[in-house]
Amino acid sequence: MDVEARLEALERHVVELQDQLDVLRVVASYGPSVDGGASVEAGLLWTEDCSYASDNAADPLRGRATIEELSERVGQVPMGVAHFLNLPMVVVDGDRATVTGHSNTYHQEEGKYVVARVSSNRWELEKIDGRWQIRSRVNRILDGNQEAKELLARGVRESFA
Repeated sequence: MDVEARLEALERHVVELQDQLDVLRVVASYGPSVDGGASVEAGLLWTEDCSYASDNAADPLRGRATIEELSERVGQVPMGVAHFLNLPMVVVDGDRATVTGHSNTYHQEEGKYVVARVSSNRWELEKIDGRWQIRSRVNRILDGNQEAKELLARGVRESFA
């Protein structure tokens, strides 16, 4: 392989790594922005027409403004709340990406933090005008239900494809 071809291959690899890191940063920013009360910034992580489906709600949340409202409500909870995303699997395919993994939500109870929720998650992101944004998120509690398990298995399979 000549120097020019090696340089082009290296450049493609650096762009791929940067995209993976940027996608990870966006998803990792969700918990701190919500827990810290940065509702506008939390909303900016998402596309204008995003959707967030959780088994906490009958219907998915739709739109950036709704995400901001959710973030504002969480930021005003009068007890400690912490959303943690465990190290997920990231798959980037051009201007689209998926992130799959576990999340834990903690809250204070009698002065101690307790695990309030352990969930499987699938995030779908899109690169719009050079910036990665969350298009959709599906969050399912890991209580033995098959859908929650399938979210994780799908992400594993896609990461090996």
